[in-house]
Amino acid sequence: MRADPMQRAIDEDLVRVLYAQDPIAFFSHWFSIAVLVAIYWPNIPSPPLFIACFGFYAAANCGSLALWICNRRYPDLVTPRAWIYLHALRGMLLYSAPGVAIWFAFQSPQTDLPLLHTVMLVTLAAGVFMSNGFDLLNFSTAIPFLLLPSIVLHFGTHTFDRTILAIVLAFFFCAINVYALSYRKLFQRVVQARVDQQYLAESLAAQKRVAEEASLAKTRFFAAASHDLRQPLHAIGLLAASLNDAAATPLQHAKTAEHIVYNVEALNQLFNQVLDLARLESGVTQVIRLHFRLSELFERVGSQYRPQAAAKGLALRIAPTAMVVHDDPVLLERVLSNLLSNAVRYTEEGAIWVGLRRAGQRSGGYIEVRDSGIGIPAEEHERIFEEFYQVANPQRDARQGHGLGLPTVKRLVGLLGGELQVRSAPGRGSVFRFPVQAGDAGGIVASLNEAVTGGPSAQGRRVLCIDDDPSILEGLASLLARWGCSVRGARHEIDALEALGDGFVPDAVLCDYQLANHRTGAQALTAVRNVLAQTGHDGVVTLLITGDMASAELAALALQGIPVLHKPVTPARLRRTLEMLWQQADLDKGRAAAAVERRAGEPRRAQSELNESNEGNEVGREPQNSLQTKPQIPLRNQMQSQSQSESQQ
Repeated sequence: MRADPMQRAIDEDLVRVLYAQDPIAFFSHWFSIAVLVAIYWPNIPSPPLFIACFGFYAAANCGSLALWICNRRYPDLVTPRAWIYLHALRGMLLYSAPGVAIWFAFQSPQTDLPLLHTVMLVTLAAGVFMSNGFDLLNFSTAIPFLLLPSIVLHFGTHTFDRTILAIVLAFFFCAINVYALSYRKLFQRVVQARVDQQYLAESLAAQKRVAEEASLAKTRFFAAASHDLRQPLHAIGLLAASLNDAAATPLQHAKTAEHIVYNVEALNQLFNQVLDLARLESGVTQVIRLHFRLSELFERVGSQYRPQAAAKGLALRIAPTAMVVHDDPVLLERVLSNLLSNAVRYTEEGAIWVGLRRAGQRSGGYIEVRDSGIGIPAEEHERIFEEFYQVANPQRDARQGHGLGLPTVKRLVGLLGGELQVRSAPGRGSVFRFPVQAGDAGGIVASLNEAVTGGPSAQGRRVLCIDDDPSILEGLASLLARWGCSVRGARHEIDALEALGDGFVPDAVLCDYQLANHRTGAQALTAVRNVLAQTGHDGVVTLLITGDMASAELAALALQGIPVLHKPVTPARLRRTLEMLWQQADLDKGRAAAAVERRAGEPRRAQSELNESNEGNEVGREPQNSLQTKPQIPLRNQMQSQSQSESQQ
C-alpha cells in the first residue's frame, strides 16, 4: 500500500540533495579544467583532440548549470524520477571528459603527468562519492567513466610502479562502491524514518481534527439541547406559579393547566428523542427482526397521523401492499413515524403518500414517504441530518419539532442495514426512501395490530423476573399475569437461584442489568443458565432490560446477539420480543428433536435393509417375504421430505 508513496518520497529527497550540490560542483569542475589545462599547457599532445576534449568538458559543465537552473525554476516540469535520470545523464557526460583525458598524460613525454592526473581523478571521485553516492544510478554513471580509463592505462604500461598504482586505483574503485552501498542504505533508512514520522504527524493531525470536530459537535449538541430543555422547564415554572394566583378564574386555571400539559409533552418528546440518539450512538440498540406484513405497519403508523393530516386539510394516502418483510417492526415504525411527522409538519396543502416501490428489486424494495411540502434546498440535504438543525425554523419554535427526527431516522436506517435517500427541491416537496428485505409469510408470529393482551405463545409460560426494584417487579408480574404467564419474582441472584432450587423451571428469564451488591444482570443470567443447564433445561429464553446506554459490557452483549431491551420498555415491545424468542426456541427444539429421531432411525433402517438382503440371498425363502419390506420405501421417502422441509424452514 505504501510502496509507491515511499519511493516517491525517496525520489523527491534524492532530487533535492543531488541538485543542491550542483553549484559547488560547477565551480569545482572549472577549477579541475584550469588545473588540468595548466598541467598540460607546456607540452600539449594532439592539440586538436585536447581542445575538443576540454571544450566538451567545459560545455558539459555549463549544461550541468543550466539543468540546475531549470530544476530550480520549474521543479514540476517532470517527475522526480525523470529529474534523477537527467542528473545521471549529466554526470555521465561531465565525468567522462576528465576520465578519458588521462590518455593525454600517457602521450606526454613528462613522466609525472599520469600521476598528477590520477590524483585529480581521485579527488573528483571523492566529490562524486559525497554528492552522488546515495543514488545508485548517478554514482554508477560517474565513477566508472572517471576511474576505469586510468586503471586500464596504468595496467597497460607493464611497469612495476604503474601496476601498483593501477592495483591501488582498482582497490579504491571497489572500496568506494562498497561504501556507497552502505551510504545508500543509510540514506533510504533516514528517508523512510522521515516519511513514517510525516505520516504519523499527518495521522495525528487528522485525528486531532476529528476530535476537535467531535468536541465542537458535542458542544453544539448540548448547547441546543440545553436550550430546548430549558424552554419548556422555564414555561412550566412560570405557569405553575400562576396557578397560585387566587384572583385567577377557573377558566384561566384550566388554560394554564393545558399549557403546562403541552410543555410537559414537549419536554417528554425531546427527552425521548435525545435518549434514542444516545442509544444509537452508544451502539447498544439491538435489531430484532421478525417476519410481518408491511400493510399492518403502514396501517399502524397511518392511524396515528391521519387525524393530524386531516386537521391541516391534507390527504394521507397509503398504498396497499401484500409484501411480507423481514425487519425490526419497532425500529421501522419509529423511522416511519419520524418521516410522517415531518411530512405533516412541513406540508400546508396537497397530500402525503406512503408506500412500497420495487424499483427493479427482485427481493424486497424501497419504502417511500412523499409529501408536497416546502421542500429542501440541495445545499442543505446534508445539514438536515445534523442534530437540532431545521430548515424552516430559525426561531427554534418547539412546536415545529427539535431537529432530532431526521438524524434519528438516518441512524436507525443505517442500523437496519440500509441507506436513507432524499430527493427534494424548494416548493416541490420531498421524497425519503430506504430499502427493506422481503420476508417469509410462514415465519409470521402474530399480527402487528393485535392488542397487547397476551396470546397463545404467552399462555401458560413460566417467567422468572429478576430486579432489585419492588415496583418494577410488581408491574412485570401484573403485566405477565394478564398475558396468562406464571411469574416468580426475585430481588437478586440468590433469590433467583432459590426459586430454581424450589423446582420453578422458567420458560424465560427477564433480568435488570444493574442489580444490588455491585452485581450485573449478565452475571445473574450466567449463574441461572448454568443451574438450568445442569438440570437439562438449556433452552431457556433470557432477556436483559436496562436503563444504561453507554456500557462497554452492554455493547459486547449486543454484538454477541444477546437480547437487550432499554427502558422504558413498552408492553408491545416486551411481548413481541418474548414471542419471537419463544418461537425461535420452540423451532430450535423441534429441529433438535427431529435430528435426534433421524439419527436414531438410521441404525434401524440399516438393520432392516441388511435383513432384507440376507432374506433375498437365503435359499428356499418364500418370495412373498421380500414384499414385506416394500412399505418401508414410502416411509423412507417421507422422512427425507420431512428433513428437506425442516431445512427450508
